[in-house]
Amino acid sequence: MTLAELCDMGGNYIGQIEMGRRIPSFDKIEKIAAALEIASHELFVCETGERQKVQKPKTNEYLKKMPANVKKELISRLTAIIRKDIDDSLDPQNY
Repeated sequence: MTLAELCDMGGNYIGQIEMGRRIPSFDKIEKIAAALEIASHELFVCETGERQKVQKPKTNEYLKKMPANVKKELISRLTAIIRKDIDDSLDPQNY
């Protein structure tokens, strides 16, 4: 079974992601990671030889290519995480 079939996505779409022509949504990243049986963050790690290196994309260029709806979702998720952390730190029961 191909990765595209495991993810219920088109083979062309997966190919475009691999070539850097498409940026998948968070949901699709999670589907791909699940199909590969890895954590989603591992999709952003590049293994070369004996050691693992984390590829650091140029943030500005990556953000320029990112579709507006993905940017909005990223901001929404990050805001929710930050808000929860702040709320948790202000909760008197945590002291």
